[in-house]
Amino acid sequence: MPNNFDIVVYEFGGLYYAKDSQKIIISSDTPDTVIKTALARGGEIYIAGGEYHLSKDFSGFDLKSLTHLKLAANSDIIVTSGYAGYVFRFSNGVGQCVIEGGQILEANPVKRNWIGIMMQGGPDGVFLNLIENMVITNPYIVIDFNSSTGQWVNANTFVNIKGWNFVRGIEFDFKGKHTDDVDGFDGNTFRDSMFQSGSMTTYGAKDIKHQYNAFYNVQFWDLPAGAISSTIDASAKNTIIIGGIMTHKGFVDDGKNTIVLDAWHSNFLSNSSISSDIINGKYQPQVNLSLLPAQNSLNMSMDQQPAAGLVTASKAQLGVSQKRPTQINVYGTVSNSQGGKVILYITRPDGVVEHDETYVTSKGIFYSPIAFDKNSLLGQYKIDVIYQNSNLGSILLNVTSDQVLLPVQTYPNTGTVLLSESNTPVLTLKSNANLWSQGKISDSTFGDSIQYLVKVGIIEKPNGTQTLLHQSLHIPTWFKNSVGWWANGQISDTDLISELQYLLDSGIIQMS
Repeated sequence: MPNNFDIVVYEFGGLYYAKDSQKIIISSDTPDTVIKTALARGGEIYIAGGEYHLSKDFSGFDLKSLTHLKLAANSDIIVTSGYAGYVFRFSNGVGQCVIEGGQILEANPVKRNWIGIMMQGGPDGVFLNLIENMVITNPYIVIDFNSSTGQWVNANTFVNIKGWNFVRGIEFDFKGKHTDDVDGFDGNTFRDSMFQSGSMTTYGAKDIKHQYNAFYNVQFWDLPAGAISSTIDASAKNTIIIGGIMTHKGFVDDGKNTIVLDAWHSNFLSNSSISSDIINGKYQPQVNLSLLPAQNSLNMSMDQQPAAGLVTASKAQLGVSQKRPTQINVYGTVSNSQGGKVILYITRPDGVVEHDETYVTSKGIFYSPIAFDKNSLLGQYKIDVIYQNSNLGSILLNVTSDQVLLPVQTYPNTGTVLLSESNTPVLTLKSNANLWSQGKISDSTFGDSIQYLVKVGIIEKPNGTQTLLHQSLHIPTWFKNSVGWWANGQISDTDLISELQYLLDSGIIQMS
């Protein structure tokens, strides 16, 4: 039996046992009863190799927070033929769990009515869980995200999941009205996972929803005729697909600021005009840098020229609250890749330097997720990305109890730290908003701020216009009231941006 586990589950002589360090907790001829007893205790749990044929009364296994469940590689969790529920579920308030190893499958005759892993959101969320190295065979859905208004599932990670002969690989199911940064599915990561289709398969990934979900080297193989590789819902923002095979059959992208660089789109596909312009070397913002905080200044000097590459951060603003963890994904490419590792040196606000490692693929792609929660130190973080002793770029993060700000820092002829989408300029406006709404600075001065929002793509430029605001700028009085309300937190960022967009589109604020 393995050491360092609080509970070990095993089969012997036709019975199933759960044993802690001192005694047998339970024995039964029904394995689901024994496993449920172990999971109810939580902690470190090990399921030994063997076949665990679940009973006809089985209704699903539920995880507790901080549980580490390890299944031996040769342990088989077998549901009865025709079972129609979930096998493992992460439900409301469950966070920081790990499930690893084992196989889930259905007894013959296979009906495929069940779900392998269910992420069931709630008002307290499902967050910072890790599911890895698991094989799920013959399910209806391999991984199912399920929530409704006011519920959320954030910053969970799936690694080396193998789905076989499924109907749907990954599905995002949200019911009711969704509000960004309040509910939904944000910042979940899938990587190095393979889904082998069967004749019954209809979707690889269905209805990818909400913000900052990332897929790295996720592969949907041998989709049958009529099946769809992936669909991205209109509610999705800043979805990332790097490597793998996810966009080759019937791919639909209705989201905003999607980034794709996979086997089917090897030349970098993005529906973000800003990201595309940066990649193609066309993005040249002309902004009033006095509007930005001091830490946003561009550093254009270094001692040596590192290898060429591209470093991208998936988020410009993260909400760090008491309940909702959040995550950024640092990812990018290097030219003339020789494999090996990219090293991320993370300097915390207390000066302690931590490091993380991630491998570069044969196509020169790398990625590394970084999570923040209520226990993260407040203050400035610096992330230096190093490949073969060369600095590809740096990211600065100012972490407060409300947000994380990600300024851009660029090194010439080397790499660029990019932002897929940024609300940071909106935040910087608040230092000027009250002054302008009170008549203490001019329309023209405040117009520089609006120009910046247009430049970075937060506000869309009206068709047929250039990038500069009219020198004799006039902004209506009622909008000054709106800005004052926004600065005092009485209306949202979204409301303010919508009003600004209306003023530009209607010609009330003119650009020439």
